[in-house]
Amino acid sequence: MEKVLAALLLVMLLGASTAVYFYYKKPADIRHSAAHYETTASALLAAFTANEATANAKYLDKVVTVEGVISTINSDGNNPTVFLKTGDPMASVTCSFYETESTALKNLKTGATIKVKEFAPGC
Repeated sequence: MEKVLAALLLVMLLGASTAVYFYYKKPADIRHSAAHYETTASALLAAFTANEATANAKYLDKVVTVEGVISTINSDGNNPTVFLKTGDPMASVTCSFYETESTALKNLKTGATIKVKEFAPGC
């Protein structure tokens, strides 16, 4: 009985340690990584609309450079974000930036065409 309790305690400790590790894990720093793919915001949306499973297999967990026209810029708070137009008024490509880059976003203007290197994390 003591061995079962010890094993159960060990499993619980390992599970809690793993949860804490992934909770505090920082996202990958891709600023100096080469992109696996280069596409446009509208082509990216079209790929996911046509076949989500195929698009997931191609783009998730990869570094992707996306070109598009800025529709919205959110440089406030902890998650600086730029939204790119896709040609569909109900959809946009969301590009997140590091907190340290929020001041650089102030130089961007709505309507400008930009290229953004993003990491598309899988779930």
